[in-house]
Amino acid sequence: MSIPVRALAVALATLAFATLALVGRADAFVYFPETGLGAVGRANLDGTGVNLTFITGLDQPKGMAVDSAHIYWLTGLATVARANLDGTGVNHSFIFGAFGATGVAVDSAHVYWTTSGPNGSAIGRANLDGTGANQTFITGAQSPQGMAVDSAYIYWANGSSATIGRANLNGTGANEFFIFAGNPQAVAVDSSHLWWANAAPFYAIGQANLDGTGVKERFINTLSAPAGVAVDALAAPSPGPGPGPPTITRLVADVQGLGLPHGIERSLLAKLGAAQRNVDAGRLEAACGSLGAFGNQVHAQSDHRLTGDHAAELIADAAAIRELVGCSAA
Repeated sequence: MSIPVRALAVALATLAFATLALVGRADAFVYFPETGLGAVGRANLDGTGVNLTFITGLDQPKGMAVDSAHIYWLTGLATVARANLDGTGVNHSFIFGAFGATGVAVDSAHVYWTTSGPNGSAIGRANLDGTGANQTFITGAQSPQGMAVDSAYIYWANGSSATIGRANLNGTGANEFFIFAGNPQAVAVDSSHLWWANAAPFYAIGQANLDGTGVKERFINTLSAPAGVAVDALAAPSPGPGPGPPTITRLVADVQGLGLPHGIERSLLAKLGAAQRNVDAGRLEAACGSLGAFGNQVHAQSDHRLTGDHAAELIADAAAIRELVGCSAA
């Protein structure tokens, strides 16, 4: 058994407003807006099978996000558009009102976008089926550009204040000045860091810890003004047949697949996120504490929000990871 190793790859998108979107499946692809062609392009993850006109007839597509079922992008018609992963079912006006939008993101419950319209600069949000659209879900943004979302927060690049903003997933606790970043145009997030594309005069990829500390405006120097950034944190594959040993990454996926109430899911994912960050940083005692807290909360929900079988499986996997980390007996 082994704790997952985070292999970090930073991909730069140098076309204006272009954002790559990836799907982690066996038949996965990378999708990208071809603004000049009025199309969405697609390619295999190994770079073969490039199709610059995978979806055509689009109005100035820019920005891009993807989940397990759909591709999302922004249009010149002030809408969020959507299509099935195979390119069918194109809906050019899936969500109305995305004025001046350049960034879009998606999680397991919502679609988010940046907007600079008649109601001012804001972050919009809607349900995954397009209902419940709220153009001013988070107000006070400073000409927001690209954005990202993780299991706890929404992040966006403030073009006019040179900062990165952050808010809780429910829109509360908005901090427009979470990070003074330089000249951020796009933002990405992984289990331990925020990354952003810094345009002129920085010409760099910036990085900071998830709590906003350790800001490095020129973490990676570039030769031009990067307009997008993506980060890929991969778990090392397990040798041999079968699903392999339990990992924190797999525990996260298991929790997300249980359909738990949002508050409980978020609390469990926060503990797993903390455990992974501590493992990555070599803080094994802290990782043990986070995994123990996760197991305790799962146990408390056994036969309530979780069936006994589901709870037992999650507790067993967390215990196995604790053993690998070298934690003392709970």
